[in-house]
Amino acid sequence: MTRRSSPLVPLIVGLVALVGFGWIWIATEESVAPASTVTWFVSESALALAILVPAVCLYFVVRAVHARRLQARQAARPDSPGIRQARELLWSLSNDLLPQTTRASDIRTDATELVFLADTGAAARHRQAAPTTRSLTSSARTLVISRKGGPTSTQRRNATWASIGDVSIAVTDRRILLRGSENILEVPYADITAVHLVPGAVVLRVRDAAPVLVLSDHAESVAVLAVWGSAGESALKRHPDFGVLRSS
Repeated sequence: MTRRSSPLVPLIVGLVALVGFGWIWIATEESVAPASTVTWFVSESALALAILVPAVCLYFVVRAVHARRLQARQAARPDSPGIRQARELLWSLSNDLLPQTTRASDIRTDATELVFLADTGAAARHRQAAPTTRSLTSSARTLVISRKGGPTSTQRRNATWASIGDVSIAVTDRRILLRGSENILEVPYADITAVHLVPGAVVLRVRDAAPVLVLSDHAESVAVLAVWGSAGESALKRHPDFGVLRSS
């Protein structure tokens, strides 16, 4: 379960600060004692805190309310088949259970290799060898949205990702295979250094090569298997992009 922020705590803190520091300010302003530097400092500090602390608390109240509304909308919206499959896959692998195997009809694998996912989608290589995580995920989201206009127009105007094309996808217990019209791209788990998940796509940072982007209706499952294969079972429980898969 994901932790749900409560607006009650910052609301109470803000009200207490407003009343408490406000009372101190009023008391010092109405005091009949001779004015001094200490009295002036206490008065001005109380006034500043009476304004600042409630303002900060109000920010956290608004943020908590917004988060709750967002979580409510997500809970009301039915999960896609890809999310449901990825959630089941994450649970199985996190509990040391291998998922059901399948067969990749158009991708040749080793006889002893277990195929966990076979799908179709698109793939691309980043034009930079080591882009920042922010630019990497941002450009991936942009490409996911732009591909809705068609792969041909996307390839013509994209300046961040190269070699964008439709692929067949096979994810096994050893590697990720992407079969395009001309060749097969193999991404062994041992070469994956990081996995970034965005809605509809997964980005794989690969050792000694530019990042690989995989767009698929089952991108979440590809990401789960990539993390499991490259970093192990324990990494599944702490990966920051899998929060939506851990919630129920």
